[in-house]
Formats: sequence, structure tokens, C-alpha cells
Amino acid sequence: MKNEAIIAAWDSILPEQAAAERMCAAVTAYQQKHCRKARRLPLNRLLPAGVCLLFIIAGTAAFGIRQHRLSVRYTAELDNGQVLVYGSGSPAAEAQYAYDFDITDRALTADEMQTLFPGLAILPEYSRAHAAFRADTGEMLRLETAAEGGLRICLARAELPVTDTVITGEESCSEICGTPVKTGYFLTRANSRGIRTAIFYAEFPIGGTTVYTELAGNEADSEQLCVQLSDTVYRMICAQAADVDRITAYS
Repeated sequence: MKNEAIIAAWDSILPEQAAAERMCAAVTAYQQKHCRKARRLPLNRLLPAGVCLLFIIAGTAAFGIRQHRLSVRYTAELDNGQVLVYGSGSPAAEAQYAYDFDITDRALTADEMQTLFPGLAILPEYSRAHAAFRADTGEMLRLETAAEGGLRICLARAELPVTDTVITGEESCSEICGTPVKTGYFLTRANSRGIRTAIFYAEFPIGGTTVYTELAGNEADSEQLCVQLSDTVYRMICAQAADVDRITAYS
């Protein structure tokens, strides 16, 4: 009897079936409403941060790739065991040719071209390239020509700028058989197909002449360009030709 009385008392305080169902429905609706808000709020707040993070990652990767390209150094071992190193640079300005005296020019003969460039196959269209001379003394001032393999060659008297382009960057200085050589390379902007041109160059003195050599090609062929230019520079220095004092306006 005692247990039955307790059970009856407990049942009397429980809500009716309908009331219980209403309470369960209210609790379920509350949970669904607030749980949805809790899930959406962080996404809305985190989306801009996520986009920014993606931009940061992409920017860092692009910067890293650019820095890697700028830090690449190419080397070539010469026949005598010496090594030329090519650091990266970029064209920064243009030099201006200015003379305070009269100049004249004439085409060089085939023999004169061989005197300047023994062993180099000068391209037919440059086989009689025009050189600039000082009109009053007849001394040769400069010449620009091209050889097989795409090699570009500029000569100038030591006191004159050898090219019209000033290059800045990580140039390297070496020696070949006692002759100082300044070397480097730079990359052009990518063309419409995304291909960049690599331009390797070397500058060195021979007698009273400054010689500038340049070889350009696809960036993917940089190793070969480096080796080809280094071999040509080595042969030119060993020949000790390309001296403008050997040719005059009247010879």
C-alpha cells in the first residue's frame, strides 16, 4: 500500500500526455533553430579569412618562384679548367653615344673581319659590317656584328660604352688566362605563349678594345647557352684578336 501511494503521488505531478508532447516539440524547435545559427555563423566569419589566406599562400608561392629565378646561377667549365659563373641581372637603362668630334664609317673587308674574329663564322649579312671611325685621326671606334649560332658581338674603344644597354644585378667577375671577364644573364618577359628568353652575356678587354658578347635563346636552354657562350669567349680571349687598333679608316 505504501508503494502504491508513492507511485500515485508521482504520477500526479507528471504532465499530461499532450502537455509533454508540446514541451518536446518546443525543445526540439529551439535546438534546431539555434544549432543552425551556430553552424552558419563561423562559416560566414571564416570565409573572408579563408580567402585572404589563399591570397597570402599564392602570393608567397609566386614570390618564392620569382626569388628562385633571380637566385639561379649558371656555371661553365672551360677547356683550361677555369670556371665562368653567370649571375642574374636585368637591363636598367640605356647609354647614349655622344662624340665631341666628327665620325665617319665604312664597311670592313672580309680580311679585316677575319683579323678581328679569327675562327668565328660571321653571318653573311654581317660579313661586311660597317664600323665607326674618328674622322680626324681615322682610328676605329666601334663595331657591331653577329656570328653563327646567334652570337651578337659589340666592340668599342676602351673609353667608350660598348653597348647601349646598362645592366644591373648579380654580375660575376672571373679571369680567363689573366683577362678579367664580367658575366651575367637576364630573362625577358614571357611572350603570349608564356615563353621567356634568356640572354647570356660576357664583357672583357682585349688590348685597347672592350668586347661585349651576347647569346639569346629559350629559357629552357639556359644551360646550353651558358656553355656555348663561355666556349666562344674563351677562344676569343686565347686568340687575342678583336683589337680595334689593328684597323683604321684608311687601311
